[in-house]
Amino acid sequence: MHALRANYQAAIWRRSLQSQPFVANPTDCGWMTDEDGKLAVNWMRGSPAPDAVMQLLSCKCVRSCELPKCTCLSNGLKCTDMCRLQTCQNKAIEEEPVAQQSDSESDVDDIEED
Repeated sequence: MHALRANYQAAIWRRSLQSQPFVANPTDCGWMTDEDGKLAVNWMRGSPAPDAVMQLLSCKCVRSCELPKCTCLSNGLKCTDMCRLQTCQNKAIEEEPVAQQSDSESDVDDIEED
């Protein structure tokens, strides 16, 4: 995102002597608009790290996960199994995968019933 913003700025400087320069939309180049309509820096698009690394993050909360003590909460992340406090309200809820029967399995069941 920083490279996009730097390239945008360089493009404006390259066109500074033109009478009517083409200027791209800054929201496509590393910025976003805030609630007031002002430009704000868009720091990143995706996850800060791969999922495997995110599962290894932990906080050292002892009694409860509260701001500003909980590093997970202060960084906008969910607590993981690696966190010291296991009875936390900030844990991510894991959904169990639902087993789906494929068409080929249902065809086999129909044949066996006949």
